[in-house]
Order: sequence, then structure tokens, then C-alpha cells
Amino acid sequence: MPRRRISISTVLPTILFIAYFLHLDKKILRDVAFDQASTSSSSSTKSTAPHTPLPLRPNTKTNINATTPKSKLADDCHHIYLDLGSNIGIHSRLLYQPHLYPHALKSKFLFDQQFGPHRHNNDLCVFAFEPNPIHRERHVNLTRYFAQWGWRYHYLPFAVSDSYGNETFYHNGDGHKEEIGFGDHRLIGKGAVEEVVPTIRLVDWIREEVRGRRLPKKVFGKYGGIYGGGDGKPKV
Repeated sequence: MPRRRISISTVLPTILFIAYFLHLDKKILRDVAFDQASTSSSSSTKSTAPHTPLPLRPNTKTNINATTPKSKLADDCHHIYLDLGSNIGIHSRLLYQPHLYPHALKSKFLFDQQFGPHRHNNDLCVFAFEPNPIHRERHVNLTRYFAQWGWRYHYLPFAVSDSYGNETFYHNGDGHKEEIGFGDHRLIGKGAVEEVVPTIRLVDWIREEVRGRRLPKKVFGKYGGIYGGGDGKPKV
């Protein structure tokens, strides 16, 4: 059966969509304590989810003469959410579990617009890019937590860029705010602490791991009429 292809042009609206989340409702912070408690308690639950970050590319190279295409991280994902600079993963919880954040009305509206109010979590894949090593354990726990219900959450410990390499980021003394100021600028002058993080070229990663992905044989949710979805067609 021929593979269905997803155009890379669908990625551009997503970048704009993600930008909206830089302005999350402040009321979300009221729910962070509950959010942290629930994921911490779940970390003791047995799961087959990976305990280490997923590789940049899967180690599944095929023989040059093989007819089966190389597998992709996004294979069997109907809809994809790229969380670029995911911090502690709150946006992914807003997507998967909006009922836990009753005050996050703006976020609920945007996710319902993009992925539909009748979405099913088994149709979704989240790729969370977060280079801050302080949040690594949190994302590993989220991977295990979501895996309990078969929800696919992929932690990628990289900063996205237009090139591969390394970049100097800074811890800006806002640990009490989950280090939301972690980035490539000094926000507190000489008090900022340097952290060298790996970078990937996002457009290449999308071409190699998302574009042309194998689509699932079964879709569980209803997606007619969602923004940019074209009568429920897969989107990124």
C-alpha cells in the first residue's frame, strides 16, 4: 500500500500557533502544584515507556536496496503537536488533560481550535523540545505518566535552531518560576549561569521524522472543521 505524504507546508501555521502560548493565562500557575504532585506520584508506576530521552533519529537504518522505508519517530501519529521550548511540559498537559486546568480558558480555546474539542489522545503525538537539563527528570516522568494510557509523549533534550551544533544558554535566577527565563540571553547580568546545550536544525528534523510518516490505520476522534485540518486530515 503506498504511503500517504504530509506536506511540510503544514508546519508553518503550527509555528504561529505555538507562539500564542507565550501568553498563557496567569491562572494556570494555580494548578501547577497539583500538576507536579500528580506526575510525581505517577513516577513510581510501572510502565514500558523509555526511561531516557529519545534519540534525535531512530537507529533503524535499512539496507540501501531495501524497499521498506526507514521508520520515523512520528510513524502512526495522526495529529502532531510540536512543543518548542516546553519548559516543564504544561502545554502538553493542557492538550491531553484540559480538565485539570479549568482556568486556562485561552489555552483550551486554542487547542480546541487546532485539534478539535472531540479529539482523542490516542490520535495525538507530542514532541517536547526542552534543552534545560534541570527539567529532564520531569519530562522522563511525564513520558511514563502518559504512557499509562497509551498517550505518546516524546522528550527531546535539544534547542531548536536553523543549524546543528551547540549554543550557550543562561539560567537567569528564576528557579521559583520553573526557569521560564532560561534561554540565550542574560536577563540578570553577571549573575546568569551559563549552560551549553545541543541544537538541531528543526526543518531537517521535520523532514526526516515527520514528513511522509506512516499514518495510523484507525482514528478515534472526530476532527471535521478544525483549523487547517481539512475535514479531519492529519496535521502538524
